[in-house]
Amino acid sequence: MELFSRELDCPTDRGLDAIQDWFHERDLSDGLPVIPPTAERVARMIGGAGREPGEEIGIVDPRRGVATVEKLAVNAVMAGCLPSYMPLIIAAVAAMCDPIFNLHAIQSTTNPATPLVVVNGPVRRRLDMNTDRNLLGPGNRANATIGRALRLAMRNLGGAYIGVDQATHGSPAKYTLVVPEDEESSPWEPLHVQLGYRPDESTVSVAGIESVINSTAVWWTPDSLAKMLAKTLRSTATSQFFSRGTLTLLMSPAHAGVFARNGWSKERLRDHLWEMGKVPLSDFPPEGNIPQGDWTRDGDRVLLCESPDDLRIVVGGGTEGNASHSVFFSGFCLSKGVTRRVV
Repeated sequence: MELFSRELDCPTDRGLDAIQDWFHERDLSDGLPVIPPTAERVARMIGGAGREPGEEIGIVDPRRGVATVEKLAVNAVMAGCLPSYMPLIIAAVAAMCDPIFNLHAIQSTTNPATPLVVVNGPVRRRLDMNTDRNLLGPGNRANATIGRALRLAMRNLGGAYIGVDQATHGSPAKYTLVVPEDEESSPWEPLHVQLGYRPDESTVSVAGIESVINSTAVWWTPDSLAKMLAKTLRSTATSQFFSRGTLTLLMSPAHAGVFARNGWSKERLRDHLWEMGKVPLSDFPPEGNIPQGDWTRDGDRVLLCESPDDLRIVVGGGTEGNASHSVFFSGFCLSKGVTRRVV
């Protein structure tokens, strides 16, 4: 296979330690050890994509690097991916390069913003992704390395190095944040079907998020549980109240079941939480900043997000009977969610 990338003079003959030092010194890694992207490894990774090496997938801001299949394969090798992960990586990068996602802002803000990648459809099981306990944590190769490959591409193609990435504190979610939905344990239709895709299609949905907030809610009636979940969503110190964004609530199957058994559809819960998520204007300091447009206010209350459609509900995590946790990803104020089909 003919490759187009420039071959760098990495000291492959001096051992693994020298290779790691070489990548770190050139700011080509995320700080963790990388797999050397040899021509043979990159060619195998491209083979998993089933596409031409030079095919352009998108332009990665802020440096405006061209993401080709080959360039993404290089970063996927470095992250420790398998070739079968490539179609999902390509779809996620294509989604992130959509202008309404506003990758430029995510890459260079003082916010700890990062892409959240939600995976739906048959590809989740085909890649043996973890949808159960600890799905946001370590241990599953696909969950971990797919997100890491995206981060490496954001650095190496998009130029989000320290100094360009202005995050005041950053976030461990910047290393990897991939959520395959547990469609089998969900009582509702999955996210991609809700967005108009067929159940047998595989998709990735990206959303710019700034924080990962655990909600410990041990109430088991719909009204009480919704009240406590809404309290988590109403974190007024997040940037979601400053402008338009896409919010995501990752519900445990146990929490979702409380609503489903009592006849609540996902749409009813979403609309109810959106209404309960409105925050009194008096909760904010009097100096201004909130609201920043007519859409942000409903009388004397500030909206959680622009419309209920901007609050996405996804099901996943531990399926044991009393899994009394859900996770809220507060939205980055300058980014809208984007979905692409995995092909």
